[in-house]
Amino acid sequence: MLPPPHQDACNPGFCDCPFPNSIEVTSHKGHIPDLVRCRCGEDVPGNVNPWKWQAAEDSDAIVTDRDIIFHPTYSQGTAIVRGERALKPGMVHFWEMRVITALAGTDVMFGIGTESVNLGQFKFHFVSALGTNAQSWGFSYSGKVQHCGEQLPYGQKFSQGCLIGVSLDRSRGHLEFYLNRRALGVAYTNVPTDPDVNIYPMVCSTAAKSVIRLINCTSQPVTLQLRSFQALSKQPHKLAELQQMPGLKSILQSYWFLAPPVRYSRRSQETDLDLGDEAVLSSSKLRLGRKQKYRETDEASLDEEDLYANAHKIALRRSDSGDEEHASSLHEMCDEYFHYLL
Repeated sequence: MLPPPHQDACNPGFCDCPFPNSIEVTSHKGHIPDLVRCRCGEDVPGNVNPWKWQAAEDSDAIVTDRDIIFHPTYSQGTAIVRGERALKPGMVHFWEMRVITALAGTDVMFGIGTESVNLGQFKFHFVSALGTNAQSWGFSYSGKVQHCGEQLPYGQKFSQGCLIGVSLDRSRGHLEFYLNRRALGVAYTNVPTDPDVNIYPMVCSTAAKSVIRLINCTSQPVTLQLRSFQALSKQPHKLAELQQMPGLKSILQSYWFLAPPVRYSRRSQETDLDLGDEAVLSSSKLRLGRKQKYRETDEASLDEEDLYANAHKIALRRSDSGDEEHASSLHEMCDEYFHYLL
């Protein structure tokens, strides 16, 4: 008997609230987000300048308030949804999303992109859309990050019940992701700081009936005060002392995203890393960071002629008629309507 294929461990959810299984999602005739009553971590006091997702008539995604339902009937490609307004330059932006349904298929990604991103580019192709070119940056549910068509290991695989946070410092061009409110480290340092370049929050999915909810979003101007609390957020004990001072309580509330309140589920507590493991992982990430191709000295090409220049890297196959089609795989089969029943 052959041994079972190796599968990467999936990060536990943020809390212990119940979530619908795949069969319940597939058979539900109403609004899928209504199946979830969990509100853990939502609407943290201190959110400033909140925004919502932008609905598009030609998109295979339904946007209702803060929820996105990708491919509500069946999936035939990749849908990309962006925020309703650009993230202002010279500010630090943070937003957080909850994964409502189990993730499967080719890819589900969270990240950012410029206004040059064609949201319908891969409408009929199953691809990891965010980070395909120089115009976007993405974090996949597989735990990898992608930019300019190159994928790099970054975090642990995640799925239903997890919180995905995105921190964008537009004054420095730094992009960092959070998983269940734990910072994973700066992923990229080459995000354009040019105020003439509009950058939007983005999410993409190939999975049928996959649901993502925006639960928190805030933006703060870059000040000496913010940078000070940013440095203190790396020292939890000192930050805890400041939180006891009445005069600083309201200020710290505005910067809650620098050290977001963590609520571990019982499953995550059982598998939580000790300090020794954290130190090993931190040093490994540091070594990886030094090897990363995309640094501050790199200039992200914003030439429109280079848009989606890496799309040719997507594997192709030939059909019996001689036409080129995108390669089929088990992942693509999982993107179809009945992937929940596999």
